[in-house]
Amino acid sequence: MPIVSIAQARSHVRVEADYPEEQLQPAIAGAVDAAQAYLNRRVYEDSAKLAQARAGYPAAVKAAAIARDQALADAVFILDREERTAAIRVAAVAFGEATAEADACIHGVVVNPSIVTAVLLTIGHLYANRSDVVVGAQAIELPNGAKSLLRPYRRVMMP
Repeated sequence: MPIVSIAQARSHVRVEADYPEEQLQPAIAGAVDAAQAYLNRRVYEDSAKLAQARAGYPAAVKAAAIARDQALADAVFILDREERTAAIRVAAVAFGEATAEADACIHGVVVNPSIVTAVLLTIGHLYANRSDVVVGAQAIELPNGAKSLLRPYRRVMMP
């Protein structure tokens, strides 16, 4: 079962059952992605999926380290200094991204009503505001919006 079903999204934005799924699916995916990005952690449907993600942590970090080490070993053979430096930076960035993703998985959270509500609020916003421009109205952010619901579960990562 997904974090928010198509039926929940349809009900939230008050469209009929025959409203095209392909119109809502990107909003659902975007809202879930935005929630996970804000939380700095992955959201799982149940504790079994969270446990499965945590079990994969050592292999994910090991694979990232192997890929980094191979890229660094390959960089030694690049004669041009700037190209070698760029290859080393790419290896470091790729390793950082892979370990950040692995960390987001092990610090995951099982979906709860606050997260579902925040995702639904975001879906509603994306449905109601389908462009970047607001014409003829003053745009303001609601004080008790999605971020307020997600904030207690947020994992703040310090640089």
